[in-house]
Amino acid sequence: MKKKISFILIIFLLFLQVEVQAVGLGTLTKNIHSQVMRGESVKFTILLWNSENSSFPVKLRATQIPEGLSVIVNPKGFMMNFSRVDGYSNENGIEYINTPYGLMKTFPVDVLVKTSNSIDLGKYDVYVNLAAGESTTGISTIFEKTFRFDVEVVSYINRPKMTETTIQNFPILNENIAGKTTGMFSKVSIDTRLIFIVSLMIGIFLVAWTIYKHE
Repeated sequence: MKKKISFILIIFLLFLQVEVQAVGLGTLTKNIHSQVMRGESVKFTILLWNSENSSFPVKLRATQIPEGLSVIVNPKGFMMNFSRVDGYSNENGIEYINTPYGLMKTFPVDVLVKTSNSIDLGKYDVYVNLAAGESTTGISTIFEKTFRFDVEVVSYINRPKMTETTIQNFPILNENIAGKTTGMFSKVSIDTRLIFIVSLMIGIFLVAWTIYKHE
C-alpha cells in the first residue's frame, strides 16, 4: 500500500512541474494613418478585449521612434480582465465588439504622437509592441503583436469649421472587423530549464515504475 501511495505522489508531483497559461486577446486599431503639422500631436487608439475567463498582464512600448517625434503610450501596462458582458451600459465612451465568443467590452489604449517644431515634412512610421501573458518556468502561451502607425507631417491641414457640436456615441463595432482584428494567441515559449526538468521527471518516473513492478 505504501508503495502505491508513493508512486501516485511522484506522478502527481511530475504533473505539477508543467505550467500552461492561455491568452485570449483580441485587438482592433481604430485608425492607423493621420496628418499632423509641426509642433502638434495626433492620437491613435488600439482597442483590446479578453475572451478568456481569466486575467493576464499586458505591456506596450513604442519602438523605432523616428527623430523629431515623441510617443506616449497610455496605459503602458495593466492587467487584462475578462471582457465578455451580457449587454450594453449607459456609460458614454465605451465601445463594444461582437465576436464569436460573445459581446466584448473593449479596453482602449491611446498612442499619442507629438511632432517637434523642426521636423522635416514627410511620412513617418511609428511602431508599438504589445506583449500579453507571462513566460514562466514551463510552457506559456504569449501573445505578441507590433502595430504600425503612419504619421504624415504636413505644412497645412484644411480643417472644416465646426458650426454645431454634436455628441454621438457609437457603442458597437460591427463593420468589416474581420480583416482588422487579431487574436487569439501567438506563440508558445518553452523555458530551456524545462527540458532538463522533463528529462529528470522521465528518469524518476522510470525508476519509480521499475521499483513498483518488481517489489
